[in-house]
Amino acid sequence: MKQLLALLLISNFSFAQTANLDTNSILIGEQINFSISNEISATEAWPTYEEFLVEGVEIIKEGKLDTSENLISQNFIITAWDSGSYYIPPIAFSATSKTEGLLLNVQTITLEEGAQLKDIKQPMEAPIGWSDIWPWLLGILILAIIIFLLKKYVFNKKESVKIEKPKVVIPADVTALQQLTKLNEEQVWQAGNIKQYHTELSEIIRRYTEDRFKFIALELATDEILSELKSKVNNEQLASITILLQRADLAKFAKSKPDANENKESMQLAKHFVSQTKQQEIKNG
Repeated sequence: MKQLLALLLISNFSFAQTANLDTNSILIGEQINFSISNEISATEAWPTYEEFLVEGVEIIKEGKLDTSENLISQNFIITAWDSGSYYIPPIAFSATSKTEGLLLNVQTITLEEGAQLKDIKQPMEAPIGWSDIWPWLLGILILAIIIFLLKKYVFNKKESVKIEKPKVVIPADVTALQQLTKLNEEQVWQAGNIKQYHTELSEIIRRYTEDRFKFIALELATDEILSELKSKVNNEQLASITILLQRADLAKFAKSKPDANENKESMQLAKHFVSQTKQQEIKNG
């Protein structure tokens, strides 16, 4: 009874850790399966491979780890490109769990005695038939029709003279005065929207200044705009836009609320600045 129990234990132990090959003899380049498995509870480390199982034995595909019925297993597709015998050493999963080593024999292709290597035969040339000719004839016919149509309807067609209407460029001062008049008619500040009124008023003057004097007034702070304008306008004009922009900044950022007279004055200053700095038309003598 004790001997039977020992045999069962040995059998279970040998079954727990396995390393198997489909066959231990292959031809060069032939692919076979190499599989390993072990009990999960007896596994402390699992082997990892990169490109080769051992030197000379290449891993073509590495399967995913599979765990079922308290077993962990993995399958590999391997091959070898040189003949010879390759020893796959035992795989240790733990100090007490290790597979047996395996031997893989790789053989070359055996040639019959007296056989000679022959050159690869060139492709045989089949006779030319109607099925080979008609696509070419059809292509030539289509090309001829396209050329004919191009000559008739494209190249011989008189080019029509296109008269482009000159683009109407509205002067910056006209646009600014229209926008100021519209803002004034909307009675924004009269409705209590003082911040919005000064914000729109400032934006109209900044856009006019940018178009008229060609610098990025919309992206500059008030001080930077005034610095740019010092060399472009006179003192009176500079004073007008200074009052207007600084008052707008206070209304926007400092929550200042200009009174009715100041609101009206800002509109007057804006219109006066535009009228005084507009670009003069060049009259042809």
